[in-house]
Amino acid sequence: MKLEELIQKRFTEREGLTKFLVKFGDYPAIFSPEAPKDNQNWGTDVHYPRLVYNYDMQADEERKSAGTLSVSLLCQNTEDATEEDITPEMLEPLVRDCLKDVLLHSEDGKLYAFAWNRTDAFELAESKTDLIIGSDVRFDILEYTSQETTDPDPVMAMNKFVKELYPECIVVGLDRMEEITEASRETPVIYCRLNSMEKVEETNTVVWMDGKLAIHILCPDTDMRLKMAAAITNAMSPDGEVTMLDYSPMFIRKLQMDNKSDYLKDGQIFVTGRYGLLRYKAKPHQLNRTTQNYF
Repeated sequence: MKLEELIQKRFTEREGLTKFLVKFGDYPAIFSPEAPKDNQNWGTDVHYPRLVYNYDMQADEERKSAGTLSVSLLCQNTEDATEEDITPEMLEPLVRDCLKDVLLHSEDGKLYAFAWNRTDAFELAESKTDLIIGSDVRFDILEYTSQETTDPDPVMAMNKFVKELYPECIVVGLDRMEEITEASRETPVIYCRLNSMEKVEETNTVVWMDGKLAIHILCPDTDMRLKMAAAITNAMSPDGEVTMLDYSPMFIRKLQMDNKSDYLKDGQIFVTGRYGLLRYKAKPHQLNRTTQNYF
């Protein structure tokens, strides 16, 4: 599915949200990029509450985002409104919960996460007696790109290390991703990212590289995120190295855990690993001066 269809699917499958929305035909009133006119096939005279979303895939380097998602929550405030009527303030936390620690895997192979940015309230005059009240909920769209490089691959080595430590986790780049993956306390999602590589030393046979990695732990439970971040850091510290896929070592030169950093945008664990690239590969043995006998 395309990203727009995955967002639609995520909203419409959340009964805790859709039960508060009016119906358009047989479906919840969730639209993109705009809602139908009032004289179209609503099937009812009541057109609110409803949800309208739109997204813009224009990268914002300042916020480290691949785009923005805007979700407008619209409710009608009439003269005979009561305290039991649905308000945007009631729907806003439900929308944020829909996209919290969720990864959407679009048909083009890209993986997206959503970080809440801000919520703005607004009012629209529909008539002299009726007023439309709403909230505009904005999210930063984060693209979790494939981090697989070439052998030796520091990211794949770190993925393997984390997977062996927490087999129940979903490790991006190692496990198969569904169209919608929701991180939970029982099944956190781990994303390892390569920030940079730098050549630091070379000898006659080996070129030594420093790879700077960031590890993201997606889990709705704050305590569990802290425990996992500490456990991964502590497990990496005593050995001082991580085994690469070709069984060569990647030495841990620097290791830091920062639980206050943004786990969606920046990660919580930051690793600098040093690994070697062989200048020369072993040549295979050659057979010389061979003879063939035919019988």
